[in-house]
Amino acid sequence: MRILAEPDVSKILRELDQPQCHDFLDALCDSLTAVSNQSILPETEHRIHQPLRSTILTKEQNLSLFMPVSNTVSTGIKIVTASQSHGLIGVINIFSPEGSLQGLLSAAKITAFRTALTIMSLLVRCKSLSKENVVILGSGRQAEWHARLVLLLFPEHVRSITILNRGRRRLEELEQEVLGALRTRYPHVSITTVAKDAVGTDTWEEKLQAALQACDVLFSCTPATEPNFPASYLQPFRQRFISLIGSYKPHMREVDTETLLSGGGKVYVDLKEACLEESGELILAEMKEEQLIEVGELYGKLKGAPVEVPQSCNVIFKCVGMGIMDLVIGNKLLDVGRERGIGMEVDGF
Repeated sequence: MRILAEPDVSKILRELDQPQCHDFLDALCDSLTAVSNQSILPETEHRIHQPLRSTILTKEQNLSLFMPVSNTVSTGIKIVTASQSHGLIGVINIFSPEGSLQGLLSAAKITAFRTALTIMSLLVRCKSLSKENVVILGSGRQAEWHARLVLLLFPEHVRSITILNRGRRRLEELEQEVLGALRTRYPHVSITTVAKDAVGTDTWEEKLQAALQACDVLFSCTPATEPNFPASYLQPFRQRFISLIGSYKPHMREVDTETLLSGGGKVYVDLKEACLEESGELILAEMKEEQLIEVGELYGKLKGAPVEVPQSCNVIFKCVGMGIMDLVIGNKLLDVGRERGIGMEVDGF
């Protein structure tokens, strides 16, 4: 049994080169396709099982989430606890089909990485869309990995990344921990940050609107309960790739309905059922299942061909996450850890 602590996971992920990243991406896409393909099969023939997550809220207001999953080849459970004192801490446990423990991995960075990688799985197939100017809303781990992966996968396309966040403290941490190294690695890319509490409301709105009007790719990574901007900020129209990963409850919304429907009334999703239940944007817009395109189903049909995007439409991708993503990426990380001697091997489990 191998243990990958947070520094071990960070080392592996931050040192991925482009071919290795595509290897992770291929494994993730295969799992998404498998999830979609089995939807037409009787449950007894399913190989991937993802029961609904369960939660425990203690008297001290510590919230723990339990997310089990199996792809028949291995079984896993991610346990994450959110507390006022320590923030978000979690671990992914991976077992053999017979129940022996194969690995323990720190979950925080894996969650951010696999979500951002899922977004990239669609972006890499949108060959016709420009990726020159990227805007990221938010400043947490998700924002970090969206920035890292878009640069790793499209180094010859990206020319600017603008990261906007309401608070400056986390942006300052991002500058120190991440952005300086990215500027050194990608000197041709202009990377800038804007904090609302540093520039004031009026200047913030001006900078936000200017950044959105100029962007080709928008990654929204905020736990917003109200839209971060009006649809008018995206005018005049230009084709954009817009992903939404921050809202995960029915009362949360990162964009308004007009922006959500700017993909010709179609929205790409990771899992239809989960998005219709959890995504506030989709619920408020009264989206129907037939308006949603599950990316796993799409990838199975494309067979490597690019996504065709009508000239008058954006690409809108809503992702709420699935346990199979953690299991697949966790297993890949364990493989790399064993190959490179990263982490700790423990006998007796």
